[in-house]
Amino acid sequence: MNHKLLTITAICATMMACNSKTEINVTDRIELPGMVDNEAFAANVESISVMNLQMDDAWTIVDNPNLAFAENYIYISDQRQIWLACFDRQTGEKISSRTIKGRGPGEITFLNTTFCIDDTLCVCTAKGIKQFDRDFKYLGDLGEFDDKMYGYVPNRLSNGNYAMVYSPFSIAMDTVPVIFLTDKSFNIQSTHFTIQPSTTPVAGGSPTYYAKGDTLRCFMPLDNHLYSLVGNSQQITELAVPNPLTSEALIGAEDPFGKAFEYDGIFGGLCVSGRFIVFGYQCNHDDYISMVDKTTNNAVSIIYNEDEEQPTSTIGVMVDFFNSIAILQTNDNYIYARCRIRSMNRLLEGHDDLLDARLKQTQAEYHACLERNAEYIKGLEPEERDAANVILKIKLKD
Repeated sequence: MNHKLLTITAICATMMACNSKTEINVTDRIELPGMVDNEAFAANVESISVMNLQMDDAWTIVDNPNLAFAENYIYISDQRQIWLACFDRQTGEKISSRTIKGRGPGEITFLNTTFCIDDTLCVCTAKGIKQFDRDFKYLGDLGEFDDKMYGYVPNRLSNGNYAMVYSPFSIAMDTVPVIFLTDKSFNIQSTHFTIQPSTTPVAGGSPTYYAKGDTLRCFMPLDNHLYSLVGNSQQITELAVPNPLTSEALIGAEDPFGKAFEYDGIFGGLCVSGRFIVFGYQCNHDDYISMVDKTTNNAVSIIYNEDEEQPTSTIGVMVDFFNSIAILQTNDNYIYARCRIRSMNRLLEGHDDLLDARLKQTQAEYHACLERNAEYIKGLEPEERDAANVILKIKLKD
C-alpha cells in the first residue's frame, strides 16, 4: 500500500490553482481517529489467500501493477514497464507476456488502467482504449476520448457504459467534474461533483478510486472528501481529522512539502470490500490505514510502520500484512494486493506460534506457491528473489 501520500506534483497543483472554494454539500461524515485499534482492525480480516500464479522474469520488476479479471483469464500489467501478462484464471498457469511500450501500431507510451470485456483486455491510455487478446495481439481501438475527457480514468460499469473518473494530477480546467458518465461510444451523458481544483488539497496514492457495478467512489487530489456515486445518487462524505490541511496553508509557503506534514488528512489509496472502505491518511504526523464500516461509519485504524522488526503477536502479524501490501483492486468480496517475497518470509517464517488458523492457511498457500515456482526462484539473484511478488486475495468479514 502506498502510504507516502503527499507528492510535490499535488502541492504544485494546489499552488497553481485559484484560491476560491466551491461549496461542498456534505451528505455524511466519518470521524477518523488519531489513535490505533490493532485488535479491532485484525479481527475484521477473515482470510489472506496466496494466488498460486506461475512466475516469470517480469515479477521482479513490477512495482505498481494493474489487475484485471476476464471470464477465463487474469491479466496483470505494470504501468512503468508497460508490460502485460495473462494467466489462466483456474490454474494460475502463465499463458503469455510481453511489453507494448512504443509508438507503433498497438503500442502505447502511457498506461492508465485496465479492464476486461469477456476475455478481451482493454488497456486505457490518456486518449483512448486499445484492445488485446490473451496473447496480446492488438485487436484495435475501442474508442477515443475528446479533449474534455483528458485526464480522466475510464471504468466500465455493469451496464456496459463508462464512468470517467478524474485523474489526480491534472488541472486542465478551471472547474473539474469529478466523474463523467458516458454511453458505450463515450458520448457524455452526465457530469457529477463539479468542483474547483483549489479546494482542500489531498494527494492520492494508488488506487484513488473504486468502481464496481453502478457504484463509484473516489478521492480528489485537492479535497478532503470521499465522493460516491451510487446509481444516480450523489454522496459526499467528509473525512474529519483534528487539524485539516487547507490550500491556503500551502500557497506561498517557503517549503510546501514540509508545511503539508504539519497538518492532518493527507489521504491516499482507496478500496472497498464488503461493508468496509479501506484507505490511508495522515494524523498527528503519523500515517494510518483506516478500515471504515459503511453501515455505521465507525473507523478503526492502524499506524503504518516501515521498520523491519519481527511481530510479537498474532495481531501484530496481521497488522504487518496490511503494512506490507500494495492494493491492486477490490470488489464486493475481496481485496487483491501485491506483497514482496521478503515481506512474506518475515511475516510467516520462524514464529509459527504466532500464526492463528487464518495465518496458517496463508502460510500453507504461500509454501505451495514457492514450491510451484521453485525452479524460477532458484535462478534469481538474492535481491531479485526478495523483490519478487506474490498476489494476495484478502477477505474481510461480512
